[in-house]
Amino acid sequence: MRYSLASASGKGRINEDVVAVFEGDGCTDLVLLDGATPLTDDRCLALGASDPAWFVRRFVRELGRVLRPDAEQQSLVLEALDGTRAAYRAAGGSADVPPHAWPIATLAWVRVRDPDAGGIHPLEWFCLGDSKVLLQLPDGAVRDLDPFENPQERATQAHVAGLVAEGIHDPAERWTRLLPMLRARRHEQNTAARPAVLCLEPRGPFDARAARGSAPPGALLLVASDGLYRLVDTYGLYTDASLLEACRTRGLDALVDELRAFEAGKEAAGLAAKTADDASAIAWHFT
Repeated sequence: MRYSLASASGKGRINEDVVAVFEGDGCTDLVLLDGATPLTDDRCLALGASDPAWFVRRFVRELGRVLRPDAEQQSLVLEALDGTRAAYRAAGGSADVPPHAWPIATLAWVRVRDPDAGGIHPLEWFCLGDSKVLLQLPDGAVRDLDPFENPQERATQAHVAGLVAEGIHDPAERWTRLLPMLRARRHEQNTAARPAVLCLEPRGPFDARAARGSAPPGALLLVASDGLYRLVDTYGLYTDASLLEACRTRGLDALVDELRAFEAGKEAAGLAAKTADDASAIAWHFT
């Protein structure tokens, strides 16, 4: 199998991630979106399970419609947003909705070009937010193609740790205490001059991380949401290298099952703002 997909909601949650693979003429597009958790109980749209879930699915639909192998990824993102924004407004998304309630998402998009005469696949990637793009080479070495540390996530983790130190262990109470900080951050993300996340109304060009590379035969590419990457950066159960090896030998579904089993135990208590986040990934095997 050339690729595999996994996407699972956290316990009791709506899955606001989406993964998609578009196979085209000369290239294949691997797309992962992680919709940000709503910060209000009221939905702006009477469509779908939640506004972020609607947003990521509609954006992927629009992106698939406009994809062209000769176009720049940033241009295609803007085209797909045009259609998404028009649909949002037509479905009832009002200008009266406060910016902290507008849906946003992370986006990790890797374009895999057909191989050259030597079997090398050119790669292009376009990333917004904190998903991970990791490449395991045939010798087992792992390269982080999109190194990124999210200072906002570190601030959230510090805040969560402070609440736990106060004796606040109930997830619902912790979430309520975090809301003012999270809403202020969401407002900033949606109104930034150079947005660093995928949003409906970008005020300027995206502050995306875009680059090119290549993958040899025998390599393994993993595109993962921060929910799945908790196995590494939040829970410390894996390193990048051991995560890729487990992905190769055991598969994505086994990793998701392990994540959920750990989160169901007491070991994960107090380590994250949400007890279980949506977890998604795409694994591409270069032959």
